Amino acid sequence: MNQKGITLIYGEEEWIKNEALNKIKSQSVDESDLMNYTTFEGKDLIVSNLIDTGETMPFFAEEKLIVVRKSGLFKAGRKEDTQNLLDWLKKKPNYTKIVFVEDEIDKRNALYKYVKSDFEVIEGVCPDDEALMRILKEACKERELKIEDYLIRYLIMNLPRNIGHILIELDKLASYVGKEAVTKEVINEVCVFSLEQRVFELLKAVSQKNTSQALAIYNKLIESKESPIGVLVLIARQYRILLQVKYLLRTQTPIKQISQSVGVPYYVAQDLSKQAQSFSFKVLQDILELCLESDSAIKTGKMEPVKCIELLIIKCITIQ
Repeated sequence: MNQKGITLIYGEEEWIKNEALNKIKSQSVDESDLMNYTTFEGKDLIVSNLIDTGETMPFFAEEKLIVVRKSGLFKAGRKEDTQNLLDWLKKKPNYTKIVFVEDEIDKRNALYKYVKSDFEVIEGVCPDDEALMRILKEACKERELKIEDYLIRYLIMNLPRNIGHILIELDKLASYVGKEAVTKEVINEVCVFSLEQRVFELLKAVSQKNTSQALAIYNKLIESKESPIGVLVLIARQYRILLQVKYLLRTQTPIKQISQSVGVPYYVAQDLSKQAQSFSFKVLQDILELCLESDSAIKTGKMEPVKCIELLIIKCITIQ
């Protein structure tokens, strides 16, 4: 923790936030020291109780640590409480260290501005691809999981961009394979991919003109009770992204910038770039037109939804 003893940790990535908090704990009071470690949680926090705790001298120690979680004090709605806490923080005892852990903050908030101006603010966001790769490689090492780098990248591409979620999937893989090596087939069998990621794999098979694999993925989606309309929406969205990527490639835009422009991880942008090169602009535009026709055919009752999307997949392959 910084020398002045106030830290704000915020953001959606819980693993990053917990790592930051654990580092502070390791350098400060042990949470088993109930006399000198206190937590407050929730928007029902009574600020006067927090201040009273902060004013109380440490018990046979040089300092005490207070952790405040999800208080909502860094957003609008608790103006009086925010001001009272702010007034106290400006004169709080040096022996009291305080960490705020929030999901969301408002950067116009007076409390945020005060902490940001002179103390420590840590944003809990998922790291870039290289940093995430390092974290996951270390996690695999800790679990004695035999897995190649390209398969870790496959997990990054196909799982939600959430470290905690990916670590749970690594635990499942470790339990499943034991001392054996992880394969792509095992990952597909054990890990739960989102509908969006499974559609991405489907269209990857389409770009490779692998009809049997594309239809196999689609049939599994239907067996999993996924909506054909939902699949169609994602197919159309994915082809719009491919069209956007193709335009960016034409202007020689670097992959890293493409990743940022379309809002996908770097490794996904690499894969999209390869897929985009296998289509002409006209083919991508024709496929998007087919998607519109399929949507109309389903909504007007001209075709049964499951068969309609199956036919669309075949047309996407044959039109190339």
